[in-house]
Amino acid sequence: MADRSRREKKSKLDKLAEYKRAREGGGRVRKEEEDAGLYDEVTEDQYRSIVRGRIQRDDFVEDDGVGGYVDNGLEEDWDGAEEEDEESDEGVGRKKKAKSKSKAKAKDAARPPPVKPTISAYRPIVSKEQETDFMASLLGELDAVPVDLPPVISKSRKRKPSPYRSSRAYADTSSDGPMDNIPSSDDFSPQKKIKTNGGMTPAVDRMAHLAVQSGSEDFDFDTEGYADIDMDSFMADDLDIEADVAMQVDEKKEVKKEESVEQAWLSVYDSLTVSAPEDALGPLSTASSAQTTNIAALEPDGSLRFFWLEYLENDGRLYFVGKLKDKITNAWVSCCLTVENLQRNVFVLPRTKPDEFGEVPELQDVYNDFDMLRKKTGVKSWKAKFVKRNYAFGEADVPREETQWLKVVYGFNEPQLPMTDANPSPNIARIFGTNTSAFELLALKRKIMGPCWLQIKNPKIENKSYSWCKLEATVSDPKDVNPFPETDQTAPKDTPPLTVMSLSVRTIVNHQENKREIVCATARTWHNMLIDDPKPPEELPCTVQTYVRPLDKFPPNFEAQALANGKGAIAAVKNERMLLSSLLNAIYRADPDVIVGHDFLGASLDVLLHRMKDLKADHWSRLGRFRRSKWPPIGKQGSNLKFLSGRMLCDLASDGAKSMISSTTWSLTEMCKTHLKLNRQDIDPDDTASYFDGSVSSPERMLTFVRHCELDAHYHMAIASKVQILPLTKQLTNLAGNSWNKTLNGGRAERNEYILLHEFHRLKYICPDKTWGKKSKPEVEVEDEDGGKTKKKRDKYKGGLVFEPKRGLWDKYILVMDFNSLYPSIIQEYNIDFTTVNVDEELNEDGEEKIAEPPGNNVPQGVLPRLIATLVSRRRLVKSLMKDRSTPPAKLLQYDIRQQALKLTANSMYGCLGFEYSRFYARPLAALTTFKGREILTHTRELAESLDLDVVYGDTDSVFVNTNVTELDQALKISDVFKQAVNEQYKLLEIDLDGIFQRLLLLQKKKYAALKVEDGTRTSTEVKGLDMKRREYCSLSKNVSQYVLDQILSGDATEDVVQKIHEYLTSVGQNVRNGKVKLEEFIVHKRLGKNPEDYPDIKSQPHVQVALRMKLRGGDARHGDVIPYVFCLAEGEETAKTAQADRAKHPEEYRKAGTELKLDFEHYLGHQVLPPIERLCEPIEGTDRARLAECLGLDPARYRTSVANASDEPTFSSLDSQMSDSERFKDASPFVVRCRSCQVQHPFAPIHDREKSMLQPDGPACPQCQAKISTGSLQMQLEIQIREHINKFYECWTVCEDPTCGYRTRKMGVFGRRCLRQGCRGKVAFEYTDARLYNQLRFFASLFNAEKVTKAAVGSAHSDAVDAVVSSNLGFLRVMAASVEQYLQQSARRWVDLSSIFSFMKV
Repeated sequence: MADRSRREKKSKLDKLAEYKRAREGGGRVRKEEEDAGLYDEVTEDQYRSIVRGRIQRDDFVEDDGVGGYVDNGLEEDWDGAEEEDEESDEGVGRKKKAKSKSKAKAKDAARPPPVKPTISAYRPIVSKEQETDFMASLLGELDAVPVDLPPVISKSRKRKPSPYRSSRAYADTSSDGPMDNIPSSDDFSPQKKIKTNGGMTPAVDRMAHLAVQSGSEDFDFDTEGYADIDMDSFMADDLDIEADVAMQVDEKKEVKKEESVEQAWLSVYDSLTVSAPEDALGPLSTASSAQTTNIAALEPDGSLRFFWLEYLENDGRLYFVGKLKDKITNAWVSCCLTVENLQRNVFVLPRTKPDEFGEVPELQDVYNDFDMLRKKTGVKSWKAKFVKRNYAFGEADVPREETQWLKVVYGFNEPQLPMTDANPSPNIARIFGTNTSAFELLALKRKIMGPCWLQIKNPKIENKSYSWCKLEATVSDPKDVNPFPETDQTAPKDTPPLTVMSLSVRTIVNHQENKREIVCATARTWHNMLIDDPKPPEELPCTVQTYVRPLDKFPPNFEAQALANGKGAIAAVKNERMLLSSLLNAIYRADPDVIVGHDFLGASLDVLLHRMKDLKADHWSRLGRFRRSKWPPIGKQGSNLKFLSGRMLCDLASDGAKSMISSTTWSLTEMCKTHLKLNRQDIDPDDTASYFDGSVSSPERMLTFVRHCELDAHYHMAIASKVQILPLTKQLTNLAGNSWNKTLNGGRAERNEYILLHEFHRLKYICPDKTWGKKSKPEVEVEDEDGGKTKKKRDKYKGGLVFEPKRGLWDKYILVMDFNSLYPSIIQEYNIDFTTVNVDEELNEDGEEKIAEPPGNNVPQGVLPRLIATLVSRRRLVKSLMKDRSTPPAKLLQYDIRQQALKLTANSMYGCLGFEYSRFYARPLAALTTFKGREILTHTRELAESLDLDVVYGDTDSVFVNTNVTELDQALKISDVFKQAVNEQYKLLEIDLDGIFQRLLLLQKKKYAALKVEDGTRTSTEVKGLDMKRREYCSLSKNVSQYVLDQILSGDATEDVVQKIHEYLTSVGQNVRNGKVKLEEFIVHKRLGKNPEDYPDIKSQPHVQVALRMKLRGGDARHGDVIPYVFCLAEGEETAKTAQADRAKHPEEYRKAGTELKLDFEHYLGHQVLPPIERLCEPIEGTDRARLAECLGLDPARYRTSVANASDEPTFSSLDSQMSDSERFKDASPFVVRCRSCQVQHPFAPIHDREKSMLQPDGPACPQCQAKISTGSLQMQLEIQIREHINKFYECWTVCEDPTCGYRTRKMGVFGRRCLRQGCRGKVAFEYTDARLYNQLRFFASLFNAEKVTKAAVGSAHSDAVDAVVSSNLGFLRVMAASVEQYLQQSARRWVDLSSIFSFMKV
């Protein structure tokens, strides 16, 4: 060591001498830097002696803090680390590194494994501002508490060893050790240490007697070793014991409150029926299908009976997945059937038009042309023959009559022919069927109508291990796959029991890596579940398997309590990879047919796939039923259903489920409340890390999180069972003949396609090819004014007719007469079909779309009318069976589901005609159908008027008829007469009485409320289209609107109704401002029309801003999601008159902010409560908008005139010269002055108001601190505020005048004042007009106009004082007035050019 110091000293002296020579002008020599001798080279024996000397000395405490670590002198052996390499699973063992004999060789030693993220990586990132505010508040609280400091005693500055080792030193996450010897965080903390006697033992002796065990037993808190620790140095010795006891009592009360809140949902958890899974937590099974040989599945004749559920197409083969029964054990097992040798069917249309030489190709020419095309494509084996087929789907170059086509058959293992629009070769006009899928072709040819029993002839049972199913079979001839005929009495009829698994997945954001990770997953499985069984899932036995992993370590005793859980197996695994592997193993063992979840496809599946890929989880393909070795590319969020191939997915947040579940937001919490009548407790994603805090003394909080995850898995299945989503979708699929999984996940358009495909294939029609995108022609050519042709975007065809409503409150009985299934009935009535109506789009002389003519009576019934008639007759048959009182409840439920499916299918048949993305899109048919609907509604009104009845409103398929009677019996007689008169006009169309309104409040088109008569005795309220039905209004607004509506429809005297409304609104305004209304009443919901990142005008969209913040916190927000938010004010903010988007916060953000945010009550009362009740009270005399605003505590002056001028009549007002200043400047903003001394802001009150004015005889002064304010400061502040108003004017914000719309934008449409919001017909006006800016400048000028000020004070008690102030401040007033005048001079409103106005006159 001495030699090194001498070398360093000599080197420094040499360098100094060299620098001195260079400074005196000498030259410098560049030398290569040599490596500094950082280490002493010692032999192995010398190194051992150095380490032995370190151990003999006492422990060296690094950081000298409670959380420090003890260095005992030993070198860390990285080769002996017990950390497992979780990334690799190939079974390759690590090679043990040999110890290096010198420090130089130690550089080549293996690096330590990467450090695992701590729990801090999962906590929400705290911004610098939040941390500063927190520390300021914390220090402020400490400064406010008086502390009696003990006398200062000088102590030794020598470092003290830590009395205990930090728990971070132990990486073992096991926590099942004895709890008796481990003090809690409250009993054993740095602030409460027990002083004991005894001395410190050298580390060598202590380590010699240390008994190393697993888990928490490593801790040995022997009080004899703490004698030399001076506990007086800790500041907590003076803590008051009584205060501590009181704190503990308060904590117990808080715990009791939390327990009472949690008890409701925990009681649901305890009431569930759970059976123990067989070896649920056992080891992973081997990837083999050896058990397939033990399954006896074949019938005596060698055939296979198989109920198919799902399919997969791959490499020219079709794989059916379903269920069959083992003949030996009678157990239902999964089976995968491979159908080979599938062949494409391509139809080639010969050219029928003569070419330029007048020649039509012969059949051999067509054959030769196709031979050339198939060689070019690479098709080797094929067959062809000429057949006769029909086509009727609106292609101009394809004949509608029966024509000869070339049918080509070749295997799916051959290349696909390219799709072409027209003339792919000189002798071929069109080619159809090139992209037809194997499933579609097999389902049409074998007449497979959805999930059903299939009879497989000549099957081959073999184990190819291409799936995870229990049995695998192969059939070589597709013709051997056939559904059982309905006449076969021996065929199985019932749907086999299914295995349904409900998956609940919990994630957390790793803020360091910016990734979402899995922390907990629950699989709740119902085996052998009959989907038609009406029993709720809580009454059916199920197995529950939950896997949870720590963020750093488990809380003490968590694993022991998890194993003792009586409502399902909870497995505490070490890391995320083990969690994923265990979950995949559970899915493989249970082998579910259906996976139920909430937002599983959109959120959970996306995270699962990315984490499995990142962590290289074993057998990731067990998510589905097909083995895969290579990862296919993971698609964008919500598009990865392919990874579940072989299993059906029932996602409660999918489009298919949303069409069957009535809900506002489709959140799990709301659906539990509306459908299950249960209150679900929400867990904020930001709080997830706190539930996984391993440093707490009790595992209860983490167990609560796990039970919450388990209970959500039950809720998924309970909601699915409540709405009967599985049996209903099965019935819909059986009617259409498509895939059950597609129906579950929103394939309504595909259902309509398949039901038509089956029918047209049976009739030998060639169907249009499946394409993606809109089928409509985007533009049409029209003649312009100069005679040229320009392209114009086509309008949508006209829909249903809506009569202009006769607005007002109707107190006589109103009949609601409704046509039964109007559009399906019109299709039957007028025989509207592809085969009967020309579907080629034609234009009339004016360039408008020409409505096709319906077929005559001699035309045979088309496909669509016949299909609808069949569905309607079947529904009538089912409904007749439901009337049998002897029908068991379970059978009655099946009948009800069947008739619902028939009704939905029949009513959706019209939809495929007008849906631009539909395969069977036919605009002429849809336009003809709606045209006939408008015609029928018009004739119905004329018929009512001929019977002296008044039609007050009509919409598409219904009319509201005013009977002018007050007796119910007379109204019913009138309905019978009217019904008979209408039905006599048609063969199939029927009108019926849909309801009777005792009172009707008719506001606008599609907006009304009525008191509906039920069973002749009781009444109910029916609301359509009003604000209270829109999710953009909060519950407070809806409740107030409901009360007002009830009063209006009550039938009481108008004076009493108005008085009650005014009194109620007054109490509402007081309760809101006094904080007596719950937060839930203020939550507004709005649906995302696109992904939040795709919105161009984010600043004006509150729900978009909230959604973006949700994504930053790790939440999900995408197209179709409903976003909740509240309007808040920060400390010191005031309610804004215009945009509030930036003040919208998620309810969880508001709850966490505490006192930093408060609800914007004025905004809610002025924009959420007032507009709806104003529209409701519009027909009521005795109140107006200003009076309603006054009752709510708002400024009535702002609401004197309505925003929208509904009638286009001109408005009259006084001349500007005749207005008073109070009237002229009522909307002007005050001139706000900020005092530079006290920083308080005050409005500059008029000078004649001596009590509030800040202008004194000696100059302007602050009313708060009486400090003088300089003229320059006031002048600058005035100019800044003037420029703000001018900038506001030039921003050019426009607002829709329709109160129901209120759309605000800076965009300008090509139609001038028309509102840009789709569907709105209102006009827009500038939010801040030039007149308002001019009045604002005049207001500022009036404040400093000495003449006006003096005139305003004439006759008042302060007249002399005002004169004195004005005379002493004339210079100040001139300077301020000149500041305003320079801007007024630039306003065009101040100048009138008379010469241009009267230029036409000659004198």
